[in-house]
Amino acid sequence: MGNFFVIAVDGGAGTGKSTLSNLLSERKNFLYVETGAHYRALTCLFLENSIAPNEVVAFLKKTPPSIKAKIHNRKSHILVNNKEFELEDLRAADVNANVSHFAAISEVRKCLFQYQRSQVEYARQEKYGGIVLEGRDIGTKIFPESDLKVFLYSDAKIRIARRIQDGEQDLIKQRDKMDANRQEAPLACADDALKLDTGKMCPEEVYEKVISALVCAK
Repeated sequence: MGNFFVIAVDGGAGTGKSTLSNLLSERKNFLYVETGAHYRALTCLFLENSIAPNEVVAFLKKTPPSIKAKIHNRKSHILVNNKEFELEDLRAADVNANVSHFAAISEVRKCLFQYQRSQVEYARQEKYGGIVLEGRDIGTKIFPESDLKVFLYSDAKIRIARRIQDGEQDLIKQRDKMDANRQEAPLACADDALKLDTGKMCPEEVYEKVISALVCAK
């Protein structure tokens, strides 16, 4: 991929994906794409319209949403029907409780697949040095040809504590189980991914290991 880098960062909730991705974006001028926000935005849309998981397919078929992107501070933000959801909406307790249910639906993932793939070309056009895509299936499904695949993990107790510190209520263990066992693009570590236990390292140590691996990858 020449001098343009594509990094896939996967892992469960609270493993430090956002922290690592932000550091890469800030220090290496990478476009940051948080794919979890995409599923959260659609979850907000479904909840606002009182759509249950078993009604999603019909809803998407009848009223397919318009999905676009805009960049702010090196981060790509999703717009659904020209609306950008606020962070507090995306991280609300009811969204945390429902996002894994909606994200497990094949039609929801298909709705976002090409949009997520298109972010790489978007980053190239905007003259970024690369792109870091964060999620649960980036290295296995969305961009398996990434220059570097990173998989972050840590003990559930540590991740729950992180969420509480951030002022959020998140069903970590339940979401882990649902994300890992869903039929469509489950949470999984790619065979060639760099696996890092973030419960045993500070953010700087994680960042340095990723940078070292990126140098070797090229």
